[in-house]
Parts: sequence; structure tokens; C-alpha cells
Amino acid sequence: MTSKPRSGKGVDRRTALKLAAGAGLASAGGFGFARPAKAADVTLNVWTGYPELVPYYKAVADEYAKTHAGFKINLLSTSLREHEQKLSAAMPTGTGPDIFDVGANISIKFAGANLLKPNSAEIDQYMKANWSKYTIDFLSFKGKTYGIPLLEGRAAMYWNKAMFKEAGVNGPPTTFGELIEAAQKIVKIDSTGKMTRSGISMRLSGQGSGITEKFRFVLEPAGGKFIEETKSGKWHNGYDNEAGRNALQLYVDIVQKLKVDDPKVPHDADAFANGTTAMLFREAWVIGEIQKKSPTLDFGVAPIPRWDAKSPYKMLVQPWAVYVSGKSKNEAASWDFLKFLSQPNNARLITEMTGWGCNRQGVDWTPLLKKTPQFEVFVQPPKDVQTFSDPVIAVFDELESRAADKLPGLYVDSSLNGNPAKVAEAIKALAAQTDSILKTAGIYGTS
Repeated sequence: MTSKPRSGKGVDRRTALKLAAGAGLASAGGFGFARPAKAADVTLNVWTGYPELVPYYKAVADEYAKTHAGFKINLLSTSLREHEQKLSAAMPTGTGPDIFDVGANISIKFAGANLLKPNSAEIDQYMKANWSKYTIDFLSFKGKTYGIPLLEGRAAMYWNKAMFKEAGVNGPPTTFGELIEAAQKIVKIDSTGKMTRSGISMRLSGQGSGITEKFRFVLEPAGGKFIEETKSGKWHNGYDNEAGRNALQLYVDIVQKLKVDDPKVPHDADAFANGTTAMLFREAWVIGEIQKKSPTLDFGVAPIPRWDAKSPYKMLVQPWAVYVSGKSKNEAASWDFLKFLSQPNNARLITEMTGWGCNRQGVDWTPLLKKTPQFEVFVQPPKDVQTFSDPVIAVFDELESRAADKLPGLYVDSSLNGNPAKVAEAIKALAAQTDSILKTAGIYGTS
């Protein structure tokens, strides 16, 4: 899961407490676990790679401390990449935090090195009673669960209602064909040939795995997969096929043939909030950005379109968990706090305060949806939406990052414009790189 931009995402303490009060923090006084509280007179060190979670952790800790005198947390927040590096250095030496959040691609490395303990029978039962099997399976390693689910990244399509109305387009597109048709009606080019408003903002540049992640927003609806698992537990690329070629062709066409997006125009959440693009594929946190930067923007959020009318809707879902270090000296207190942190009201609070989704069962989303209905597709997606997620293998970030080094160049490569043979050649080369990395990792196979 790629993080949102860091600038300007902080929420001050007053705002945090106001949000907490409005959303209704789970009451520590009413938190009735059978065993006595064990976190009193304890200070827990908590590390996060998401600075926007800091006000949330503080608000929940303040509530928990009301019934656990002497309880405190020390928070360390850094960028996601720095967070992962600090954890990787500190965990083996026992100098890391008591509690930390991190992606499954990192946590399985810690589990494999015995730096994380499998969940106790009590925590395992707690997870299985309150989260979907999908989430449980995602956070399992060799048949055992690790950590407690904290949040989820879910991708959907933002659309500007005013621009659609101006162009005479009724409602959000439901297929990629409709999306292209709408984008062509909405895009604006000035007299010099310069694009002043894009029809859709695709991820055309940048660094890191996020470029490939956004490519998968198109690849999966087209019927492909970045990598596929075999019956024997091995992996191979899943896009050296018609779906992969179609997905790359769509990007090339959007930039070069149809000219509804351009690498030179503003992109991503800022572009959508500022009204310089009509559509964007992104996670729920963009809602908070819009509320802050452009509170009067008239927009909707819908599933990312189907490839065609016969295809399913596909949504990337990325569970993210919080863990107790296997070397923590405050293990019991840490787990007690995490169980409080993950109560239904606190689970809703994380979406309201940060925009990140949550898959905790038993959450009453009514207050949030009444206030901000655009969250609905994220917290209560339509039943005909099929989800997919990141494979939990240690090399997945490398696979995406290496593909991301090449994709932006392909999108603007003029030799691919109107040349299906060159598109097929480019996909084959990219897929060969993916398989090569899998072979080096010893997990490549086709059967």
C-alpha cells in the first residue's frame, strides 16, 4: 500500500480531540475484557509509518488512560520507507518499539526471523470473531495469525459532478469505454495545444511501487493479474497475455492517441481537489484532502469501471495491521491496548480522522455516511464488486518497484502508439523481468 503525500496531513491535538468526541471513541470505562487491565503505569513505545495516524493513536490512548492510570504512549512517526528501515534495523537487536504498524510484506519477514510471535489463542480467536476470512488469511503466515488489523487501503474512482454536467455526461462511467468517452468530452486544450484540464488523471510518473499498483487498477479489470500463484505455491507473471497488452494499450492511448491525460499537467489528489482533472483512481484519504482544500467541490465516488459490460468490477484492497514486537517487555499491556484500539467505535474513528478504510465487523457507519456519503463505496462497497489484494510474498515490493522503473517510459514511448506488436513486445519484456525476479527468489513456477 502506497502512502498518501505527507505534506499538510497533520491534525492538531484540538482537532483530533474534537473529531474523537464527534465520532465517539470507544469508552475505556465500558471496555469489558474478562481479565484485569494490565496497561496501567506503563509507557508503550509506538512506531508508525503513517504520520496522519498520530492524532488517532493519541486520541485513543487518551481515552484508554482514563481507566488505566499512568498509561502513556511515546509515538515515533516517520515516512513509510524510513519507518520500514528503522524497524528492520531495530527489531533484531530488541531496540525497537513495543507496538508498530507495517505492511504484510515486511511483517512476514519478521515472522520468518522469529521477531514476531504468532498470535496467542485469545488474540487469534478475537481476530476470527471480528474480521472477515479474507483479512484473516491475508495476515496469516504458515497457518498462524499475526497482529491485529488496523486499516485498509481501498481504491475507487473520484468523479467531478460539475464537469460531467457541463459536458452533458450523465453519471459516472461504468465501463472503461464509457470512461474514455466521458474523458474526451471533458478534457480541455487551449489554442496553443496545451492541456488545461485532463479528462482523467492516471499515474504516469513518480517513483516506487505505486506506479505499478495503479497499473493494476486497469490490469485487473482487463482480466489479468500482476503475478499468479500456482497450485504448488509457486508464482509467475499473469500479464504477458491479452489483458496485459490491453492495459498497457489503454495507458498509451490515453496519453498519445486520445490525449485525455498528459504527463505535463498536474496530477493525483491535488489535481482533483483543485479542479484540473475530472476523474481519479485513488483511496478514501482523498476525501479528507478535498474537504480541506476544496470544501465546496461537488464530487462523487464510484467503483473503478468494469473493462466492459460483461466484466466484473474489481477493487484493490490492502489490509494493514498493527503488531506487538516479539521482544517487547510490555507484551500483555500492548495487546490489551491493541484490543481497545480495535473496538468498533475506534475502528470507525480511524476512517473519520484519517480517511483510511477499515474492515472491522460490527462498525456502525451511519454517522460517518450521514456526514460524508462519499465514503460509502469504501466502507460498504456494492455487492457486485470483486476484491483483489497484494500477494504476501517478500519480493512483491521489488517486483512492483522494478516494473515501475519502466512503465512511465512505455506510456510515452511513441513507437507504441498505434502499434500493437510493439505493445506486445514491451509487455513480454516486462513480464520476463517479473519472472526473473521470482526465479532468483526461488519461488517461480508454472504448475
